Formats: sequence, structure tokens, C-alpha cells
Amino acid sequence: MNCALLGYGTVGSSVKKLADRQPGLDIRIVFVKPEFVDLPFFSNEGEAIVTDPDTEIVFECLAGVEPANTLIRKALEHGKHVISSNKAVLSANLPDYIELARKHGGSIQIEASVGGGIPLIDGILKLDRAEELKGFEGILNGTSNYILTSMEKFGTSFDDALKAAQAAGYAEADPANDIEGRDVWYKTLLVASLYTHSPVLTLPEPLGISKLSAEDIDIAKAHGKKIRHLSILKNESGSFSTLIAPVFLNENDYLASVDENFNAQKIYADSFGSLGYYGPGAGGDPTAQAMIADAINLLDGCRRPITLDRNAVYDPNLIQENWIVRTDRDLSSLPGVNTEFFDADNLYLFENRTPALIEEVRVADPQAMIAVWR
Repeated sequence: MNCALLGYGTVGSSVKKLADRQPGLDIRIVFVKPEFVDLPFFSNEGEAIVTDPDTEIVFECLAGVEPANTLIRKALEHGKHVISSNKAVLSANLPDYIELARKHGGSIQIEASVGGGIPLIDGILKLDRAEELKGFEGILNGTSNYILTSMEKFGTSFDDALKAAQAAGYAEADPANDIEGRDVWYKTLLVASLYTHSPVLTLPEPLGISKLSAEDIDIAKAHGKKIRHLSILKNESGSFSTLIAPVFLNENDYLASVDENFNAQKIYADSFGSLGYYGPGAGGDPTAQAMIADAINLLDGCRRPITLDRNAVYDPNLIQENWIVRTDRDLSSLPGVNTEFFDADNLYLFENRTPALIEEVRVADPQAMIAVWR
């Protein structure tokens, strides 16, 4: 199949490398910004590339929403198969893309947008065919996981662990999307859409890891726990809820064992209880491998369709957790508080509370550290 590639950064260049090894895939042209047009197969004529009658597959590896959104829409309007790794643009536009693909005969493939090289999307689409999936928990950001395990293993401060992540190429110069949970928020939108078969375009804001300190790592160790940043989803017969937050996990929890920049997830269903995935959640080659796998499915005629034909209701009461809060403010009047659990005046345990607790705490102290305690 004749292919076009949008973007030639870390992921795009890896897609080109892997596609060149795959019989049946021929990347003939690459869209890049004008200043990078220095090879014969590079072009900055994005719309001409994706609407070319000879193009059958469009690999989209651009960063951000534009020009990615415009080019994806143009490609789908011309009946192309679009394979994207761009969680930001997919999470905001997936229902539209699915409808355009249905109307014009193409498809939208999104495996590489969540979990990097882990075949998580394929697993969800496959398992969901047999029964309703009840829940999901996962580490979906390698940068945050790298920072947390650096703090845990080496006693590094948050700031120093972040600098090390940037030096290793795991964090951007502006790391806000990673450390404040926005990257995980995009991915959770996509997972929630697949779980509920509904166009989920917004969710509550995430809790990131930027307020965690060495003190919190010490608290975790003293109680036999490790801190991991998780995406959590519960799904029950037309209702669902999500939470993105740091979680103090028992040391023997499957997700607590995931170190460095790796990702891992658990899918829950009645028939098998829980099913785990583990692997590299980002990086050029793993992400490109997921995109090439989608292309091979197209070659073999065995792609899994995505349907968003329901309207699930968001119900925050589906998630109830215990919470740890570190603050210098007096929170003893809030419901569910246990002021005796921790031997420190600035630590509170809240028992069996929904995520509504987050806003209650933030009213008292916008800078409080808030996390789930299990």
C-alpha cells in the first residue's frame, strides 16, 4: 500500500525505518515543516500529500493539534486510512474522525496513542467484544514514573529527578504535560471512549506529581508502599468514572513493581478478574512498532473497528478511595477525616471518599499534596 508520513521526528523517523522493512508498505513522501525540506521525499505540501489519489495510508506523527487535525480530516474525507500516535488531537476529535471514516470509506487507527509499544488498545477492543469491561488502572506516562522511581531508589528530590529525566530525554524542556497529568488525561479520554463506546471529550482535571516530595517518599516506605501515578476508570452499565492521581500502593501490587520509564496497565472484567500489560510506553521504535502493527492489520484485512454509538453518563460516585493529604491547614472538620492514622500534624487520612474531596481540600489549601492511599 502506498503511504504518506506526516512528521519526521523521533516517532516519524522510526516509522519510516520500520516501514522500509515491511513488504507491502511503501512510504513515498514525508510532510515536514518548510525549514526541514532537505531530502527528495520531503514536502511541506501537507494537504496535497494526504489527498493524493495514490495515497492509501497516512501515518500521522505530528505534535499538537494543528496542522494534525486539518490533515487528518482531509485524509479521511478522501477515504484514506489514518494511523495516528497523536493523543492530543485524537482525544479531542475521535468521534468526528470515526464518522468521517465511516462516511468516506477509510479508517482511523489509534494503537500508538496510548501505551506506546504496548498493544493496549487492541486488547481493549478485542476483550470488549466478549463482555463489558468493568475497569482499568494504569501507568500511562513514563516521565512521571521515571521521576517517582528516581526519588524512591536514590532519595533524589523532585526537582533533581525532573532534571535527570530531562537530561535522559524522557521529559521536555517544559514538562508540565507530564508532571501535571495532562498527557495521561488525553490518554484516559481515549480509554474511557473505548470502554463506554461513547464520545468522551472531557473529564475532571488530573492530579499530577509536582507536589510530591522526599517526605512523601519516606511516608510511603515507612508504610510498605510505593507511589505511582495512575489513571483509574470504573465502568458499570452505562455509567463510568475516572480519576488521575498519585497512588500510594502496597509494595506487592503489580503496578508498584513498574520502574523507570516503563508503563503498565490492568484491565478488569468479570470473567478473568484482572489482566496485566507491561512494556515501553513511549519512544520512537516502540511507538512506531504499534503504528506499523496497525498498518499490517490493514494489509491483512483484520482491523478492529471502533464504535462510539452510546452515551454513557459520568458518575463520580463510582470511585471511592482512601486519601492521604499533606497540608499545614486544619482539615479536621472535613467529612471522613482520620487525624490519628499518621504520626504527624500535617498529614490527614480521609476514608471512603469520592474524588469530590479534591476540591474540598483545594478550597482550604490550593498547594496541598493530595493522593490516593491504598
